[in-house]
Amino acid sequence: MKPKMRTSPYISVWLAIPIFLTGAIIPIQDSAIAQITKPDDSISPQLSKSQDVIQQFFTALVEGKYENARQYYSPSVKEYISAEDLGQRWQKITSLVGNFVKFKQIQPVKVFDTYTVLVTANFERSTPDFVITLDRNQQITAFDFLWLGNIQTNAEEFVDAVSTGKYALARSYLAPKLKETLLPEMIQQRWQKILASLGSFKRRSSSKVVNSSSSEVVLVNLEFEKYTGNFTIVFNPLGQIVGVEFPQKQP
Repeated sequence: MKPKMRTSPYISVWLAIPIFLTGAIIPIQDSAIAQITKPDDSISPQLSKSQDVIQQFFTALVEGKYENARQYYSPSVKEYISAEDLGQRWQKITSLVGNFVKFKQIQPVKVFDTYTVLVTANFERSTPDFVITLDRNQQITAFDFLWLGNIQTNAEEFVDAVSTGKYALARSYLAPKLKETLLPEMIQQRWQKILASLGSFKRRSSSKVVNSSSSEVVLVNLEFEKYTGNFTIVFNPLGQIVGVEFPQKQP
């Protein structure tokens, strides 16, 4: 039975990205980084710069220099994400697909005033694609992943990130279209409205997957000072969050 989605004054529709598992990262040799596809001489200097930025960003991640990697983010995102957050995210990736081997390609495209870069990388167990968005100043505003994930874990990690103030990490689960308008501070504002109405957050107690004909839904039960209820998080077939709703009030 398809769940009915209600309009909530606390959270409007949010959209998002896949999952990770914890693991350890093993630094690789510089020679592997050098195997990245060289920039095409025919592309513009701006696109060539995007390639350079992304190569340097990934090099820092692979070498475990997470604070260096963090410096490539836009200021609007960087203040909400720590070096520790980046490290945890990268370790989850390597746990899922194995240790990094080499880059296959870095392909930048300019769209209006932003740059979208498709990065294909060879890991031990997979060759996943990463989509990275840069602003007009060649600073990273989004770091996305295209493979499928466990939607129940995705939903729990999304809620955990929001409830612990890791708004940039929560935003990494949002699908590209909403990322264009929902910056970390906007997610923070919406969460604070919920807290103002329902009291302080206590814990996430449970979650379950509910299947429907057109989408998959995860219900995540949250306990607040004045109310206990479910976040309804809706996923599309790609494992991306396409909607989040919270009950308006206690029945």
